[in-house]
Amino acid sequence: MKKVFFIFTFLLAGFSCAVAQTTALVVYEGGYFVKDGKKWEEYRPADKAGLWSSYKEWREDDTFFYLKNKKCQLAIPKVKKDKIFIARERGGKWEVVYNTIDVHHMCPNKDGLFYCYNDGRGDWHNGYFVRNNTSWVEYAPGKQRQVWADFKQTGEDDNYFYIESTKNKVSVPKRPSLNFVITHLNNDGWRGGYTTKAIYDRSAQYDYNFYFKNAVQKKKYIANGARVSFDRSGNIQVAYNGKHYDLGYRSIQLADVDGRKIIYIHINDKDTLTLTPDGKCFVKCKKIGKDLIFMSGDNGSNFAEVVTLLKNISFYRYK
Repeated sequence: MKKVFFIFTFLLAGFSCAVAQTTALVVYEGGYFVKDGKKWEEYRPADKAGLWSSYKEWREDDTFFYLKNKKCQLAIPKVKKDKIFIARERGGKWEVVYNTIDVHHMCPNKDGLFYCYNDGRGDWHNGYFVRNNTSWVEYAPGKQRQVWADFKQTGEDDNYFYIESTKNKVSVPKRPSLNFVITHLNNDGWRGGYTTKAIYDRSAQYDYNFYFKNAVQKKKYIANGARVSFDRSGNIQVAYNGKHYDLGYRSIQLADVDGRKIIYIHINDKDTLTLTPDGKCFVKCKKIGKDLIFMSGDNGSNFAEVVTLLKNISFYRYK
């Protein structure tokens, strides 16, 4: 009996250590909460780019963190089996607002591009990937308190991002209806996978994604890394400096400049976005800020694909 009690005490202590972490990622259908000390932030990528709401943690007990802002109070669970509750006025009645998908007791990123999975071995083995342009990081908080593995993106198609570490190749799904596929890097025939739990990345379903290492505005360096994404339905997203701008475009067409094909995207009558084959993007947009240049891109295949499309139809106009 003493041995059993000791084991239970050890496990309980381990759980207490986990929930005492200063960071956490709590995932629900449609969004997620990120804990950073006593500060919490909520994101709903499908509804809004960037921060949805912020909260202050005012107390906690064995099962919940309690948050508040000027509009409401929230009870955020420390384990997946519990739901997220809301009180819409101070001292009001608690009611369920979200069903919790996962609780990860470690999250070094805030407005990250998260791909959450279940590896089939129980909730403590659930994890998530975070995308930063073409660099990927995997976290498995139930196994390790640091980065589990680093990956580099090697390609993508309509359904998957393809990434590699020193050991594995992983196909990361762009939609929750698809699952993760894993193979060994040495191609020994082994094949496995994870079940997709949630995806929080608005750029994943754009037809074309252009990545840039640097962003400059008015001749001043302002950001390390940037992305321009657009689809064939008139939607465009520009992301840099930790912000995302969702826009619509009216038309896209080609032009010849010094014998080279340049892609022009007309956001409206006055604002445009220009992509060049040498890895640059010139942005003229009042909402984002004029005189913005993205540089050091490596988008040859994407650029060629768009050029081929536009050559066949002379130009594309969104209706």
